[in-house]
Amino acid sequence: MSTERKKFPYKILLVACVLVLGSLFVTDDSFTTAKVAGVDVKKIQHYESMLVRPDLKSTEGKTYKKEELSKGVVILNFWASWCTPCLEEFPSLVSLRSEIKDPKLKIIAVNSDEGQKQLKKIKDVVKKYNVNFDVVKDSQGKLTDAFMVSAIPVSIVYKDGRVVEVTKGSKDFNSEEFKEKIREWLK
Repeated sequence: MSTERKKFPYKILLVACVLVLGSLFVTDDSFTTAKVAGVDVKKIQHYESMLVRPDLKSTEGKTYKKEELSKGVVILNFWASWCTPCLEEFPSLVSLRSEIKDPKLKIIAVNSDEGQKQLKKIKDVVKKYNVNFDVVKDSQGKLTDAFMVSAIPVSIVYKDGRVVEVTKGSKDFNSEEFKEKIREWLK
């Protein structure tokens, strides 16, 4: 048997490995969980399963049903009134919502303040920043715990129920780059 023939199965194996490994780094919009930068695949899968689990009710009484959250683009933003980086990103969220009025974009801010004055704190922030998106109370920390959020702010962006971006720390939601992503995801 020739040397070339003995190497043949190894060549096939090598090509197959390159193809499989290469698919993990695809940058198209197939929304594979492996492409969300810096976040563990299992955590991404957990975020996706959690989005459709609870019905969320805003402080204004609006209820988001599971089916509604699995369509379009959802920005789930975890924050608290005492968190300076959280409040720093609110103007950009307000601006994003003002500019992109598409009803398929849902912005839901989950507030984790505790105590009897939680609603007052939320209302103060809503008034100060002219918040134009929904706020959900999480005074008991059930949502924050369920989503395994250990530090805020955290923003999870979904497209049709699949995680497309996770940001830990404050974010400029009004950047041209992010707005372009949102417009693309809304198509």
